Amino acid sequence: MSRALRSYLLLLKWQALSQKPILPLSMAVQIMIAIGFVIGLSFFYPELSSTIAKYLITGAPTIIILMIGLVLLPQIVGMARKEGTFDYMWSLPIPRMIYIAADATIWVLVALPGVIISLAIGAAYHGFSLDISLLSIPGLLLITISGVLLGYTIAHGAPKPEIAHLITQVLVFVIMIFSPVMYPVEQLPNWLVQIHNVLPIKYMADLSRGTLTDLDVNLGLAFIVVGAWCAVGFVATYFLIKRRR
Repeated sequence: MSRALRSYLLLLKWQALSQKPILPLSMAVQIMIAIGFVIGLSFFYPELSSTIAKYLITGAPTIIILMIGLVLLPQIVGMARKEGTFDYMWSLPIPRMIYIAADATIWVLVALPGVIISLAIGAAYHGFSLDISLLSIPGLLLITISGVLLGYTIAHGAPKPEIAHLITQVLVFVIMIFSPVMYPVEQLPNWLVQIHNVLPIKYMADLSRGTLTDLDVNLGLAFIVVGAWCAVGFVATYFLIKRRR
């Protein structure tokens, strides 16, 4: 255990230093996205009700987390694959999942400022108080870890980094427009609702809404579904990096 912990801490430091040029920029971009969502999207509505405002404010953290886990992370991993970074890391006598754990920790920390700022600015701008429960922290952590693991699945499962990049571009479009993150799922056509009943995105948004506001969501179901997808992402990532040479 002590050896694994030491390896994790060393890799955490190594990852932080190797990603040093991009981490501040990534944080700044996430903060800009957060402000853009909670304020900019409100201009689409001639009159903003309390319910709509809650969807916008609690949807922004989910969008930020998904953009990092499902979009930014696969692109960065793809670049590392092309540069041969993983060939070097995999040659070291360190369990590969410890490397993934250290890398995931970095991206969880990158997501936190945007999440906190979007909630604080959104509540202040739209003039209402958040109804934060004790489950908000584990809920947001579960969303983040699930997004990161699914991002690794895309990054390492794609035959080529270019394919992973293309998948992330499609995901941006799907998450932003056709996913019930910033609006109720009832506004979607029935066939798309059925698809989202299987995918984790709606339930990730429900975790955010259900733990930060008084909006009525099935919080237990959301934890179960997102937790199941988190387990799928973990297992898929484990087998993908285990087989990769």
